[in-house]
Amino acid sequence: MKSIDLSAEEVLKTCKKDPYDYQSSIISDTVSSLKAGKDVAIQLPTGTGKSFIFLAIALAAADKGYRVCILSPTNLLVDQVEQKYLPDFQNMLKPYVAKGIEHSTCLITNCAADYAICTPDQRNSICKKEYSSCKVLFTNKQMEDYGIILTNFHKFLSTQTEKGFDLIIIDDSHGFENAIESKFQTKLHYYQIDKLYKNHESSNDVVADVAGNFLDLFDDIINSIPPKQLKRRIASDNIQEISKIVDLDKFKKIIPSLDVFERNVCTDLNQFIDFCKNSSLNTFYVEKDFYNPDNLLTSLVAIKSESYQHKIVQKLFGDACVILVSATMGNLTNHAQHCTHRSSYDEGGLDIVPQTLPPKLEKWFDNLHIFEITDYPEDDKKITNAVMKSIEIISKSPGKTLLLFKNYRDQKQAQEILSSTITARITFIDDSFNTEDVQSLVDKSEIIMATASSRLWEGIDIKDLKLVLIFFLPFPRPPVHLDDRESFPWVRRKMLIRLQQGIGRLIRKMDGKGICIIFDKKLAKYKVFDIFSDSYRKRIVKSTMDEIVRDVDGVIKTWK
Repeated sequence: MKSIDLSAEEVLKTCKKDPYDYQSSIISDTVSSLKAGKDVAIQLPTGTGKSFIFLAIALAAADKGYRVCILSPTNLLVDQVEQKYLPDFQNMLKPYVAKGIEHSTCLITNCAADYAICTPDQRNSICKKEYSSCKVLFTNKQMEDYGIILTNFHKFLSTQTEKGFDLIIIDDSHGFENAIESKFQTKLHYYQIDKLYKNHESSNDVVADVAGNFLDLFDDIINSIPPKQLKRRIASDNIQEISKIVDLDKFKKIIPSLDVFERNVCTDLNQFIDFCKNSSLNTFYVEKDFYNPDNLLTSLVAIKSESYQHKIVQKLFGDACVILVSATMGNLTNHAQHCTHRSSYDEGGLDIVPQTLPPKLEKWFDNLHIFEITDYPEDDKKITNAVMKSIEIISKSPGKTLLLFKNYRDQKQAQEILSSTITARITFIDDSFNTEDVQSLVDKSEIIMATASSRLWEGIDIKDLKLVLIFFLPFPRPPVHLDDRESFPWVRRKMLIRLQQGIGRLIRKMDGKGICIIFDKKLAKYKVFDIFSDSYRKRIVKSTMDEIVRDVDGVIKTWK
């Protein structure tokens, strides 16, 4: 890998304000590792100034002529870095902010650009010649040429540059693994294809023909699977049948004229059929709702082969030095390998900074209390019972409240109860939101609701947040491509990251105070606090272990 020749003095010159002693120490250790050609994992509690550390290093490196890329999970956090943190620095070269296609106006349609029209072929064959002022082309050129880029995970994974970067910084890197997984798979939901077909059935056009043929094959695949089997690899003869669907050229031509919903569904459908034609590069699965197998939200999933993913991710990172930044990485070496697909970490290619929690931060969580609420019936109305108990607590609690749910169905059910019972302003966040809107909505709300799987709530600064309620341990659905032996370690690790992120919303400054309540009687069974990473357990559990099992009255007393 490359090395980055920086001194701590050069880095600190970019800062308009003096760093804390521990930030200076971490900067010094990090630049020493980069100079030795090593990657670095910076793990610090939420709110301790990780952004200050990595931005100072990034800006100093860019001023010295290195090509730098700063990655944030969402556009909301990209904007937060640009607007909230960058003004604290003085340097010659400011980052170019690169966002996805949907943030550009297409000069052909005069609407927001989307992937149905703005394909690589379209950009290269027509737009380069006739629409040279296109913002998408300009952004991609800046990604190739500019000295320092600030962008989101998806844009980075979608844009390969020939020049590459010397230094890549992944902020909130715990989410980057999920971004890679979603980037290399296409998922088709039955209900969406069915809706598409019904919209066009009466006109009997090419969309109806393609969607109808696909639904027939979809039905054949689903009917061949035992009712209780949640996932299954699709047989090659089924894939061959899908690849033979006709009239795809006509189908592709009509996509740009459809509305946004239909364009997106048709684009995914066309891509899935193309994957079936190139089946050697993909693996195909059926996926059912893990939490409700009888649900009609059945999907077909196409996943790029591991060798293909490995090749692309390695090319994106090239020989750049990488800094991973997060409060919740889990096993640091495994996490770094999942993010960069590098094997060098087994040979000492990764340094962990800081090795121990700085003394100034040792009392960071002293005013954090974690409870497991057990005095509610756990029957078929489990979520209802938990929500009713939560209302008792919310009504007697100061400040804002964040409610995190295991899945969307629980979140929706809880909203119906809360909205009919509580007069407080409630913001219901789901993946249909634009990330740019979330912060302003949260600022105005008293109660924020989200699923633990949503990326939108992570990283946002919820002012006056005093209470986080987590409704059942947020285990994700097992990936369709993992067998049972591999899936539980995977979902447990992901659950812990989600759980730690939820807890981390509370303590955002040195004197922060807050309560986290977990409605799950399986907490002791899974020994969650025993399987936290060592560094996280030392920070959290030593001051909260005596608070784990309490009833509602015990929680309310804590406010006093």
